[in-house]
Amino acid sequence: MATFYRRDDDVQNGLGEAMPNIAVRYLTQPGGALATVYADPAGATPISNPQYTNGLGQTVAYMAAGTYTVVYSGAQIQTLTYSDQIIGAGTPGSATPPLTPTPAADGTVRIFTLSQAPPNPSGDQLFVAGSFVPYGVGYTVAGTTITWIGAVPPQAGDTIEYFIR
Repeated sequence: MATFYRRDDDVQNGLGEAMPNIAVRYLTQPGGALATVYADPAGATPISNPQYTNGLGQTVAYMAAGTYTVVYSGAQIQTLTYSDQIIGAGTPGSATPPLTPTPAADGTVRIFTLSQAPPNPSGDQLFVAGSFVPYGVGYTVAGTTITWIGAVPPQAGDTIEYFIR
């Protein structure tokens, strides 16, 4: 079974306000062809590319590990192009093994528990399906509790790894 990696995009204007209905295109490198994207980590459900941000300015897509160009465009923004976006297994800078939060992701769970309380959560790293999730944007931590605040919670089959730095 192939493994596809999660990419979360959060589009905001200069005031930090969500920007709905922004096209987010994922292009392969080299070549710039539209990449194949999926709604799940197993790649069972293909979805359209480009994706369009929801009312919170967010999109979620799964794709094969690799290097991509991500392009944001819409009536209310200038076109922004970011090349060399690496999607795939994370390479955290930690010598300690990752913590695996419980329960397992199922697409609805937003509260997860760690086996120990991290001393500096904002400096740690969380990976969902191999993709880095920024603290304060996708999740928060209080004690041993991770609260998912991103628009789409981790889906069934997503691995979640928390690295204390």
